Amino acid sequence: MRPSLSALVIACLLGLVAMPSWAHHPEFKIPHIFATGWGITLDADGSGFYNDYARFTLGTDLSSKNYLVAPYKRAMRGFKRDKSSCVYPKSIDTLMRTGDWEEGESFIESAAMLRSPLRVFTRDDMTIIHSPADLTGKRLAYALGSKIPHSLGDIGVEYIPVADEVDKAKILDTGTVDAMIANMPDAFFVFQSLGQPLPPHDPHYDPIPVPRIRIVCHDTPNNRDFIAQFNHRLQELAASGEMAEHLRELGLDPAEFMP
Repeated sequence: MRPSLSALVIACLLGLVAMPSWAHHPEFKIPHIFATGWGITLDADGSGFYNDYARFTLGTDLSSKNYLVAPYKRAMRGFKRDKSSCVYPKSIDTLMRTGDWEEGESFIESAAMLRSPLRVFTRDDMTIIHSPADLTGKRLAYALGSKIPHSLGDIGVEYIPVADEVDKAKILDTGTVDAMIANMPDAFFVFQSLGQPLPPHDPHYDPIPVPRIRIVCHDTPNNRDFIAQFNHRLQELAASGEMAEHLRELGLDPAEFMP
């Protein structure tokens, strides 16, 4: 005799039937999110690690109605104009350090979604960078629009802006620059796409405090509700083990990247 649906429901509530290992996460309304596009890890076609991670953490298949990938400067302009919108991947701390927070603006942010440490990479024939002093006199490639020169300051380095993360890796390899600065895990996926291991770097040198990836929104009642629900989902993903498993499946160490 087959058990009735009501009997199964009661059994599940009483703990008599095993539930799936991953919890069910209810969907919630998502505001318009501007994503700061940057090459293969956050591509305008919807592919790349950060687009996938947004879908994973938000728990929905994003559409152009509520999620737009645009070049960094254009995405930031759109976010500043639309006072009901959000921006990703970002944090209030980053907005303050890069001078993107203007007087009178009011922002709120989600809990941390991911740790994204910056690393300075060199070629095999060069000395590994351990400190700002090691960069003096060097040509340093960085992401166009990311305001790395503002964050690092005048340390005697020649800053070379590059508009694409794969191109940035290639000009390091050809010797056009002496070093490149890039977030992790971004660099991991870029060099993986080129069939190369990560170049030499000091995994303990943080040129700036380790950024935490978040969603930043204009402070509105609707966005406060969204942030509260999203934070709850992030807690569930971490507690259930889903977040760690998702990172492991991508070849990433959860201990290094989980917030």
